[in-house]
Amino acid sequence: MRSSRRTDMARAYSLVDISERAFNRPVMITPEKAQIILGVIGPRLNVGQLVVAGDDSPPVPIQSLAAMASGARLEMEPMPGDDRIAARDFGTGAIIDPYETWMGAAIIKVRGTLMAENGLNPSSGATGYDGLLYKARYAHADPKVKGLLLDIDSPGGEVVDLMEFCQQLLAIREDKPIRAIVRGCAASAGYAIACCASPGQITAAPYSMVGSIGALMMHADWSKNLEQDGIAVTLITSAAHKADGSSVLPLAADVRERLQASVNECASAFIDHVAQARPIMSRDAIVGQEARFYSGDDALSQQLVDKFMSWDESLREYADFLNGSGNPGRAARPGAQGPRGTGAQSSKGKTMSTNSPGDDAPIHTEAQLQAAVASATTAAVTAERERIGQLCALDSDSSISEGLSAAISEGTSAGEYAIGLATAAKAATATALEAAKNEAVAGEQLPGKSASRSGGGSGQKVNRGKAVMERYAGVHPSIPGRS
Repeated sequence: MRSSRRTDMARAYSLVDISERAFNRPVMITPEKAQIILGVIGPRLNVGQLVVAGDDSPPVPIQSLAAMASGARLEMEPMPGDDRIAARDFGTGAIIDPYETWMGAAIIKVRGTLMAENGLNPSSGATGYDGLLYKARYAHADPKVKGLLLDIDSPGGEVVDLMEFCQQLLAIREDKPIRAIVRGCAASAGYAIACCASPGQITAAPYSMVGSIGALMMHADWSKNLEQDGIAVTLITSAAHKADGSSVLPLAADVRERLQASVNECASAFIDHVAQARPIMSRDAIVGQEARFYSGDDALSQQLVDKFMSWDESLREYADFLNGSGNPGRAARPGAQGPRGTGAQSSKGKTMSTNSPGDDAPIHTEAQLQAAVASATTAAVTAERERIGQLCALDSDSSISEGLSAAISEGTSAGEYAIGLATAAKAATATALEAAKNEAVAGEQLPGKSASRSGGGSGQKVNRGKAVMERYAGVHPSIPGRS
């Protein structure tokens, strides 16, 4: 969720950007919306008033438009505690959105154990109904929010304030659609929230657990443990039933019956709520579940969810629906699988098409896709070679050998080019050595050792190695030329 400052991914426009788009450029917008926009940016641009061309009505002061814009931003009825729980910018203290918005969907996270009060955002493994209710009310009043998305992974929690929150969701969905995405678990109170989604709008990730429509109560009896430790606890009460349910006393039969009645009452209210929120489920069918968990095809057959699909696919489908593509029943993308690997599954028990209904996009085979990728890769590589060659040709200071230029044009890899250089050098060495061998001075043509020893001839010693080096200086690649 949001941290100290707004961190959404939307582009930040400067006043210059906005003014260029708002003034001296045709726009397709209602006059009312144009006035609201001017009310937001006008005071920052020192605009004093609005004059409507061709209208004899008096100019509208910018202060009036600013008040109109402020009212259009958020018309949420204030409630006690809003100031305490509201999300604020650390720098300015201004109230900011308490949720992330994507393509018109306000994403409200429902995580872990549910409690009556736990602040704005999930923390310490728990989520408060107070924070959820604030976000739901805020999203309902937020003009840029087209629908709510409940991102749920919760096994349930407290009964207190649960039904009040659920009734608020049911009222909100009459004005704005609500989708519930079950990440891993929506059980008990978690499912009570999930079923508040608009009809057909509960999706779940494969293998998610849903259901457990019922209630329970725990009672700890420490009386025997205290007795073994020699501790006697005496409760002094003002009435006969003041200590009913105390953990230091054995649970009496009549007290147990009354506690059981309380649990049954909560469960009955829960069942009524689910039957109201999801008319496709009859009350008798819900009672017949006996508060079981369900997943996969069982969850679909019990109509606890409408389809199985991944979280991101569900989000994209919902965004398409909110933004006018009118495709709320699209299945998962090709390759996505439902709980048993058979494609996206609907609550009607049939495998759903992996293509969007009415989608005119052609279906391509894997071979066609691979061929297209190969063709595009080849074209890109060829273009890159041409680009490098052209740059080298333009740079008069660069020196590229003919071999390197040919390697670039032909797409020779660095490894292949290195091998070619080594092979050429080896061949040149062999050729030079062979030539040296053929042209070498015969032994009998060189003065022998005895000449220097006997003092014959000039009496100077001949250096055969030096003679060879001088003969092939600059001819063999490993012998430098004469200076």
